[in-house]
Amino acid sequence: MSRRVVPVSTLVNYLKKVMDENPVLHGVMIEGEISNIRMPYSGHWYFSLKDDHATLKCVMFSSANQKLGFKPENGDKVVLKGDVSVYVVDGSMQMIATNMERSGIGQLYQQFELLKKKLSDEGLFDASLKKPLPMYPMNIALVTGNNTAAREDALITLKKRWPIAKLTEYPAPVQGMDAAPKIITALQAADNGNHQVIMLVRGGGSIEDLWCFNDETLARYISQMKTPIVTGIGHEIDFTLVDFVSDYRANTPTGAVEAAVPDMQEVLATLQNYRSRLMTAMRNTFMHAKKRLVYNASQPVLTKPERLYRDSITRLDYLAEKLMRFQGLPIDKRHELNDKFHRFSQLIRERSLALHETIQDDKQHLLMHAKQCVQTNKNLLVQYQSQMKHALS
Repeated sequence: MSRRVVPVSTLVNYLKKVMDENPVLHGVMIEGEISNIRMPYSGHWYFSLKDDHATLKCVMFSSANQKLGFKPENGDKVVLKGDVSVYVVDGSMQMIATNMERSGIGQLYQQFELLKKKLSDEGLFDASLKKPLPMYPMNIALVTGNNTAAREDALITLKKRWPIAKLTEYPAPVQGMDAAPKIITALQAADNGNHQVIMLVRGGGSIEDLWCFNDETLARYISQMKTPIVTGIGHEIDFTLVDFVSDYRANTPTGAVEAAVPDMQEVLATLQNYRSRLMTAMRNTFMHAKKRLVYNASQPVLTKPERLYRDSITRLDYLAEKLMRFQGLPIDKRHELNDKFHRFSQLIRERSLALHETIQDDKQHLLMHAKQCVQTNKNLLVQYQSQMKHALS
């Protein structure tokens, strides 16, 4: 009976094929303690996962570990999800991990989802409860931890974008079991401080680090605050309950400041645009009024006001002669009537000339007033623009 002899590689590759094709070994979730972890420049992580009875080699490629919000260390208890296979080079069994959670994270996520649904069902996330943010807030409150990167980012961004605002800080711990009550105390003080907007910020971290922002009492308090509040908790992928009840949720602390205040340079550019448009509109209005005045001043009713009464005078002469002829008035009465007629005609001429002069005076006053109005508004705009630029320096 002949023996069948195969190379080591053939056997190892066969075992790899069997394991790779076994659906039971795909998407496996295992829990254990990390040991012998290595993180070379390639970005891949190599480590072992062990418990009291066994050890399994693991690898987590950079494409997967970059999505995590933390870096594991030796001794960390984690839950891995991935595929179990064979590493052909040394014939060892290994897990290719696609996801990693700290041990106990599953229960936290479940608790988060249950509380999120509870508050949502009560209507605390409704858009109708969201208060609008002020366009140009001049009195701002910042609630965050002392000496934190989030605080520094917020201060730098605020100074760069909107340095003319008054900022009041309300420090509070942003991590730990006792953080939520102290955050509420800081928010209460800020809400009673006559601020136009409040920013609540914290840098990134694990779900445990951010867990105080999932506190039910804190979320309920934020939902009924009278001052608009912007939250910037963690990174873009991080969501907490306070994000859902706040008036605006930003991805980061920097994003929270950008949402809360405008950009000074953009405001100055807008003011300059408005100034140019105002000057153009005033110039057009002035020119239009001037053209109308010139046109009206050139009309015969002003250039030759006697035309207004010329026909009437002729008609009066005719009627006067006719009246005297048919009534046979005495000569002295005729002279008296004729004298009154000429005095009446002279009065019409004088009043017409006076009206013409009044219109000319009004024209000059209107032109002078229009020029003064344009100059006054121009000076005000220049002064305001200078003040805004001075605030930037």
